[in-house]
Amino acid sequence: MDLRAPVQQSNLVVLEHTGSPWADALHTHLRDLGFTVVNTAQGDGPRQAFLRGAAGLVRVPLAAEQAHLAWLAVVERAGRSPPTTLVVLPADLQGDELAWQHRALAWLSAGFDDYARDSEDPRILAERLAARMRYQAVRHRGSTVDQLTGLPTHNVFFSRLDPMLRLSSRSAMPMAVAVLDMDGFVALEQQRGRAVVAQLLADISRHLQASLRRSDTVARLGDDRFGMILHHINGLEARRLLNKLWRSLTLEPATLDLLGPEAALPTFTAGIAVFPDDATEGSELYTRAEIALDVARATGGHRRVLLFSETSGDSGMDLGHTDLRLHRTDRANRHEPE
Repeated sequence: MDLRAPVQQSNLVVLEHTGSPWADALHTHLRDLGFTVVNTAQGDGPRQAFLRGAAGLVRVPLAAEQAHLAWLAVVERAGRSPPTTLVVLPADLQGDELAWQHRALAWLSAGFDDYARDSEDPRILAERLAARMRYQAVRHRGSTVDQLTGLPTHNVFFSRLDPMLRLSSRSAMPMAVAVLDMDGFVALEQQRGRAVVAQLLADISRHLQASLRRSDTVARLGDDRFGMILHHINGLEARRLLNKLWRSLTLEPATLDLLGPEAALPTFTAGIAVFPDDATEGSELYTRAEIALDVARATGGHRRVLLFSETSGDSGMDLGHTDLRLHRTDRANRHEPE
């Protein structure tokens, strides 16, 4: 038997079928909603969901089954994305409503997504499961892809940081982490509104992603903060890259119309930390890039790119090569910040 995890099929539901008319009706309504439904015996749902790559699972637990062990059976093979799970419990549990609620909540606490009584309308229950599955798909996408910019989220950024660091360590090559904050975006939002800032962030994100190598990572870490993982690059090369990114930034015509003809070109302030000189662990490398950004803000305010190695002594105050204002381009074709 091939136990490799198959690709999850978004329209496939595994139903633990008890042979009752109610289960038949639930099967029919799920199929009417466009799902492919596979019936299986009680207790075999988690295994079948794994083998078939089902996106939904309807569990009908046995009387003595423990919720936490049942959930373990679902997730121990499921990989990164377990199926959306619905637990169907007997409507009459020893005639005690409070006992029924306690058992239902135990299944939710264990990790299952939803619960229902086997006396509920199967049509409504099918629609609830369908809604839950859509919600889980949106939630999963939202945890990996930023909805405004299309960039990876901070979850993806940090999941890639340590593997890239280990790769750099094995190849004995440097790498860098950069943290960028856009300049003046809080004031811009107060003056022009969120729609203008959102359009600007979307343009900047497209530019950053298009300008980096495919092996690098740029992610949106917060409102106007971006993170970069740059492989096989030292600190000075990383600074030159960020200066190049700023000099080559262009905005879409629609964004320029929103900003108006007198608007200055967006700029950023950044901090950079380099492996292995500044840190040898991913979290520490990122923290030191943030420290460099904080020092850049405190000592120069705006439009600076500062290395962590420059955050002590006089070098942290030297604007001669960290200030973006010294990296000019043709003023006839773009608005330069003063």
